Amino acid sequence: MKVSIFSRLMLYIGIFFLILCGLTYFALSTYFEVYYTQTRTETLIANTEQILRIYNQVGLTPELQSSIATIGEEGTVIQIVQNKTTSGEASIHEGTMNGSGQGQGMGQGNGSGQQKSFETQMAGHQDGESFMMVSGNSDHTVEWLSYKKVAADGTQIVGRIPFYAVHDVIHIVQNFLLVFLLIIFGCSLVFAFFFARGISKPIIHLNRISKEMGNLNFTEKYKGTRKDEIGQLGETLNHISNELEGTIEMLQVELNKERTLEKMRQRFTAQVSHEIQTPLAVIKSYAEALEDEILETREEEMEYFITIEKEADKISGIASDLLDLSQIESGAYTLNKEMVLGSEVLTSVIERFEHTYPEKNIQFENDCDTGLMISMDRKRMEQVVYNFLDNAIKHVAPEDGVIEVKSEVRSGEWAVSVYNVGYPIPENEIDQIWGYFYKAHSDKKGTGLGLAIVKGIIQCHGGQVAVENRESGVWFEVTLPLK
Repeated sequence: MKVSIFSRLMLYIGIFFLILCGLTYFALSTYFEVYYTQTRTETLIANTEQILRIYNQVGLTPELQSSIATIGEEGTVIQIVQNKTTSGEASIHEGTMNGSGQGQGMGQGNGSGQQKSFETQMAGHQDGESFMMVSGNSDHTVEWLSYKKVAADGTQIVGRIPFYAVHDVIHIVQNFLLVFLLIIFGCSLVFAFFFARGISKPIIHLNRISKEMGNLNFTEKYKGTRKDEIGQLGETLNHISNELEGTIEMLQVELNKERTLEKMRQRFTAQVSHEIQTPLAVIKSYAEALEDEILETREEEMEYFITIEKEADKISGIASDLLDLSQIESGAYTLNKEMVLGSEVLTSVIERFEHTYPEKNIQFENDCDTGLMISMDRKRMEQVVYNFLDNAIKHVAPEDGVIEVKSEVRSGEWAVSVYNVGYPIPENEIDQIWGYFYKAHSDKKGTGLGLAIVKGIIQCHGGQVAVENRESGVWFEVTLPLK
């Protein structure tokens, strides 16, 4: 069974706080005992030496008794042991705490055994030495932390504090620490729960988003409002998701274009092969007829020669179109510009078509402005107009329909348009007609390169092309800048 990141994170935080609380309890218990004992010892020494200074200055006076009582209120018992020279016995003056908290002199003590025990314990230690002293009887004993000083006249001054007081304080502190740390540990578990949940929940969400992105599903988005690193990670995933989605869509569009272009190339190859194969077959058959000398008259031979020449021109035209296309695609297409009379270029091409198709009775309408000099490559511009008119003648309907050629100056440009009556271009194909290898399904002849070459030539001149289905026909236009 998998353990969630939420459970692991909460467990790790709980263990961390447990170890932290244990170390805190151990450190405070250990070092507090040392610190408290040392502090009490320093206080005992200071109080004892204070009484020693007063005794050396004024002796055993009420002032000294008052100081002993004051120190007794702070928890320190001071005992002064004087040697009696007359009887050889010691006199003990003790400052203690009674019920009201006042220091009193105890005189000789409560019993000879107890007094002897005290004197015996005291006598075994040197001036300025700290030691433990035990008092009481077999039923009850008290340990005293003691400190001994010897006055100038040989009087011994002993300061004591009950050691059980130190243990009681340490025990109280330990209990307090234990309860306090248990409370802290409980709070840490609650904190760990919400902290781990606050981190793991958005991480789980981000992980789900990443998996969906891996499956190319970009609908899942991070919608949190966090401003920390997790929120920044979520925004980054959203950005990556959007970029990937847009990139994949663009790649899909390009892939579709490439597939369409590949189909057009395949169709173009078949069309070019057919267009070349047909005149080659005619040339071959006519050449074989001439070789076999089956023709009876010279006139028939000349007709065969003329036919062979026309078919060879077709092949040459296809090769020329392919060369132009290759140059346009590679950027090596060059222009030889010169100032040319625009109407003269248009009229020369129109007259060529008028004499080429006399049997169709096509009505050519020439509405071209005169006297306007245009900077252009005349040969290439004639090629543009020729392709337009050739395309118009193929699609004019009826065959004795109208083809209108018009030129005008508009918005600083020279605009040339060709309109033919006939069937409109399908709307789903109208944006494709300028592409390489495009050929309408209704075309029976041609390679489909004419309009692509037109667009390339016009763009090399710095102009633009346009096409539009109009009532009863199709309208083409090219524009060249006058400057």
